[in-house]
Amino acid sequence: MSVQPHELRVNANENSKRVMYLAKELLLSHESVEVYSGTNGAPVVSRACETLVRFNYAKITDVRTETIVVDGFRRIKFVIKLTKTADFQKLYDENEIVRKKRQEERQNATPAQKN
Repeated sequence: MSVQPHELRVNANENSKRVMYLAKELLLSHESVEVYSGTNGAPVVSRACETLVRFNYAKITDVRTETIVVDGFRRIKFVIKLTKTADFQKLYDENEIVRKKRQEERQNATPAQKN
C-alpha cells in the first residue's frame, strides 16, 4: 500500500516478495523510493530491500528511524531509501520475460501437472 508515489508502507504481515515487487514497480517511474514500516514490519522491509540490493536492482542510500508522539504514545517508523541502479531497467525487463513465461506455463498446465 503506497502513501505517496515515492513511498511504500509495509505492514508486519506482508510478504517480502510482494514488497520487492511493489518497490520495483515504484522504481519504474521514480529514481528513488522510501520503503517504511513500524517496528513489527521492520524485518520484512529490511529483507525485501536487502534482496533488491543483492540482485542489483537498487542501492540503499539511507536508513533511519523516526519517532512520532501520537496521543501520548510513541510511534516508531523504520525507513529504508532505495535508489535504482544503472542496470535496473535491463534487469527488470529480463525478469518480466521470465515471470510472464512462468505465468503462462502455470495457466497451460493440466490439473495433473499442477499437483
